[in-house]
Amino acid sequence: MHREVDWKLKYTPDDGDLVKLFYLPALLDAKRYDRLTGYFSAGALTLAARGIEGLVRNEGRMRLIVGCTLKPNEIAAIHEGAELRGKVAEHLRRWPLRPGDGEEADALELLAWMVANDHLDVKVAIPTDEHGHPVTESALFHEKTGIIEDTNGDRIAWTGSLNETASGWRDNWEKFHVFTSWGPDVVRVEGEKQDFRDLWADRRKRARVIEVPDAVREHLLS
Repeated sequence: MHREVDWKLKYTPDDGDLVKLFYLPALLDAKRYDRLTGYFSAGALTLAARGIEGLVRNEGRMRLIVGCTLKPNEIAAIHEGAELRGKVAEHLRRWPLRPGDGEEADALELLAWMVANDHLDVKVAIPTDEHGHPVTESALFHEKTGIIEDTNGDRIAWTGSLNETASGWRDNWEKFHVFTSWGPDVVRVEGEKQDFRDLWADRRKRARVIEVPDAVREHLLS
């Protein structure tokens, strides 16, 4: 459980392997994982496969809002999971969740598996002007925040430079700060939770947040 872990206030690669130190223990007892990220790669999910196995065991769900930078093959994997849930679930039920070996196929397979089994919902965020119109390519949705709730209802939140990518968790120099709902930072954690809720419901003035299939159909990913 989250309260049993001695979370650091700040993490950098100088502390060691961020996946082993933070990502896996944060997810193992998770019930919900909400993530805002400027960039996403399916490989990040395979790095945390053991933690995701805990999320699945707890019948949990991950909600991901990513800046409009999804790759075509990742969009295809999301479509495969969303539109072929039964077949994908049947096929992948025999495939145990495991840490990825860096191969793109494993990453995309896990992405489709999570969508197919209702463990992952994905939306994209598009920066807009004050009238709600998408702005030029120079503007980015660049927030990096995560909130994880465990089976007891305790939450940890973090903010920093870390994107939801394999290189972000494993290779880059990144820094993020951690806050807990049972300490002096409860207001901060609740604020991050509310920010995510508002974005997920598309209630922000300077960003449109839409489901990936809609983004594809409406050509808003271009």
